[in-house]
Amino acid sequence: KEYRRQRQMCIRDSKLYRLIKFLKENRGLGYRRISHILTHKGYRSSRTNSILKPNFIYSIYKKGKIREERYGRVFVPKIENTFCYVL
Repeated sequence: KEYRRQRQMCIRDSKLYRLIKFLKENRGLGYRRISHILTHKGYRSSRTNSILKPNFIYSIYKKGKIREERYGRVFVPKIENTFCYVL
């Protein structure tokens, strides 16, 4: 059974996500165009040092949105059915 440690999002990855999010949401560009722009700017994959293909751009964007949603959650404390016994 293989165990994979989940890595924290490093500063470089978070900057890349914010740039992709800006280009996607504010500029309205597609994943192929974003991939083309980032390749010309010299961005590479952090793990394999390969060019950023459109499917990788999509993956970064999707996982970043999930991460934002997870960190933005707020839980309301709720305590029910508590008992205290004195001996």
